[in-house]
Amino acid sequence: MRTDLEPKMKYRFLPLVLLAAVALLGIPACSTNTQGDDASPVFLVVNFDQLPPSKNVADGTGLQFETATLRSVLKIPATDSTQFLDTKVDDYVVSWQRLDGGSAAPKTEVFAGNIVVPAGSSSTLSNYIFMTAGALQDPPLNQLFPFNGGIDRETGKSEIRCRATVTFRGHTLSGQPVTGSGNFGMIFYYATPAAARGGK
Repeated sequence: MRTDLEPKMKYRFLPLVLLAAVALLGIPACSTNTQGDDASPVFLVVNFDQLPPSKNVADGTGLQFETATLRSVLKIPATDSTQFLDTKVDDYVVSWQRLDGGSAAPKTEVFAGNIVVPAGSSSTLSNYIFMTAGALQDPPLNQLFPFNGGIDRETGKSEIRCRATVTFRGHTLSGQPVTGSGNFGMIFYYATPAAARGGK
């Protein structure tokens, strides 16, 4: 038996359903915070300085940059920022994506942060590592070694081009989570140590 209350109840219930759906769909899987899309009062921006354009997978060292800059941006600029808005970086995640048509990418790695970025200011990262030496010998980069054929099996080329996305994760000294990310391109290739040094 229908009553005149049923339409009202349906219309009253509909906004709740829509709100719940929007809330579920609006939660990002991984926020970069660059648009101020969460409650944290700051977000991080990373710039990679003096970036080497390529990396020899056979040089026996990890992928490091001489310097990179991590900057804290206040969502609401204030003239008297407090130290409670300083960000302690807990770790950073480096994930890779192919740029050359291949699908197999180097594995994702997580590194310790151990740096504090003052609120509204920046900190310099010196010789931070973005890929371990061991990862340079893992698939798909290991295919570039002569004993594995010396070419990438997907592209038939002697180099592998990738883009790294680096996501820094931390918290303000008051306990609020902070994230930020940046990316850079890298060409991986193989050269014997003697050739890399300019020898014969």
